[in-house]
Amino acid sequence: MKTLILALILFSQYAHAHPGMPAPVMPKEFEPLKGLVGTWEGTAKMGDKDEAVTVVYELTSAGSALTERLMPGTPNEMISVYHKEGKSVGMTHYCALGNQPHMKLKKTDGKVLVFTMTGSQGLTSTSEPHMHAVTLTIDGNTLTQEWTHYEKGKKSSTAVFKFKKKS
Repeated sequence: MKTLILALILFSQYAHAHPGMPAPVMPKEFEPLKGLVGTWEGTAKMGDKDEAVTVVYELTSAGSALTERLMPGTPNEMISVYHKEGKSVGMTHYCALGNQPHMKLKKTDGKVLVFTMTGSQGLTSTSEPHMHAVTLTIDGNTLTQEWTHYEKGKKSSTAVFKFKKKS
C-alpha cells in the first residue's frame, strides 16, 4: 500500500510538471506539413481506373509529429508519421506491403517536399517491394502525393494521389 501511495505521489508530481513544458522547436521545413491537418478527398489511379481515396492528417505529440492515415477504414489503410529528425524532417511509412520504409526530407521549396529512403531501415532488404520515395505538392487546398514504388532494387512504378481539402 505504501508503494502504491508513493507511486501515485510521484506520478502526480510528474504529471503536473509536463503542462508547463515549452513547445518543441521544430525545423522550418515542418511548417507546410502542419497546414495539412484535416480530411482530404480525391482520386488515385488504381490499375486502369480512378478510385476515390481519402487521407486524414492530425498533429500529435505536442505538435512535433504529423500522422497521415491514407485510405482510413479500408483493408489497405496505411499510416505515415512525419517528425523532426535532427535539423530536418523524417518520416516512417507503415505500408500495406507489411514493411516500414523510413525516409528523410531531401529537398523542399516550401510547396513541394521530396522524401527519399536512405539505407534500408524498415525493410528486410532493398530488394523487397517497398515505397522508396514520396513527393508531396501542397498548393492551398490541393494536395498531390506521388509515391515511388521499388521492387528488386529499382523503380517499378509511381502512384499518384490527387486531393482537395474537405475539412
